[in-house]
Amino acid sequence: MATPNDLLERFPTLIPYWLAWPMSALAAISAFAGAGLLFAAAALGSIAAAIWGGIAFLVAALTWHIGDYAQANRPV
Repeated sequence: MATPNDLLERFPTLIPYWLAWPMSALAAISAFAGAGLLFAAAALGSIAAAIWGGIAFLVAALTWHIGDYAQANRPV
C-alpha cells in the first residue's frame, strides 16, 4: 500500500511538461488580477475586493507551483 508521502512525491511526475508555459501565463494573469483587486480594495475600501484579491494571489501561487513541477518534467 502506498503511503501519503509516496503519493505526494509521485504527484509532480504526473504533470505533463507542456503545461509549464500555460501555467506560468495563468499565474502572471492571476497575479495582475490580484494586484488590481487589492488596489481597488485600498482605493474604494471594499472588503469583497480584498478577499477576491487574496484568492487571486492564491490561484497565482498554485498555478506557478504546478508550472514549476511541469518544467521539471521536461525531457532532456
